[in-house]
Amino acid sequence: MIRLLTPAFVGSVLLALLSTIADYVWFLDIPQHQVASGSIHGATLFAALGAYLGWRKGKLAIGAVGGLLSGLVAALSFYVLAPLGGYNMMLVSWLILWIMLAGLQTHLDGRLDVARAIGRGLVTSIVAAIGFGVVLFELYGNWPPTSFSIFKHFIAWSMAYLPGLYVLLKR
Repeated sequence: MIRLLTPAFVGSVLLALLSTIADYVWFLDIPQHQVASGSIHGATLFAALGAYLGWRKGKLAIGAVGGLLSGLVAALSFYVLAPLGGYNMMLVSWLILWIMLAGLQTHLDGRLDVARAIGRGLVTSIVAAIGFGVVLFELYGNWPPTSFSIFKHFIAWSMAYLPGLYVLLKR
C-alpha cells in the first residue's frame, strides 16, 4: 500500500502546489472566468500531471501531451456546459478529466483497451469527485474570497487530488 500511496502522494503534492499558485493568480489578476485563461489553466496543470505520469513509465513526452489534452478538453467542456448549470458543471468537467486521465494512464501502462480505460476512468472519476467536492465546498463556495490562504488552498487541493491519483495509479 505504501508503494502505491507514495506516487499518488507525490502527484497530489505537485498538483496541489500548482493549483494553489494558479488559484492565487486567479485571485489577484483574473476577475472572471474566460475561455482562454481557463483553458491555459487546465492545460498547464494537467500537462504537469501527465508529464509526471509519463515520467514514471519512461514516456514523459507522451504523458505531457496526454495530460495537456486532458486538461484542455476538461476546461473547454466547462465553458460549453456552464451556460446550462453554472459552476456546478465544474464537477462534470472534473469527471471528464479523470476519465481522460485514466485513458492516458492505461495507454502509459502499455495496454490501451478502450473498454478497460473507460471502466477505469469511471471508477477513478467517481473517487476523484469525492476529493473535488471538498475543494468546491471549502474553496469555491464564496469565490472570490476576501483574502487568500495559501495553506488552506494547498491542503484542500492535496486532499482533492490524492483519492483520484491513488485509484488511477492502482493496477
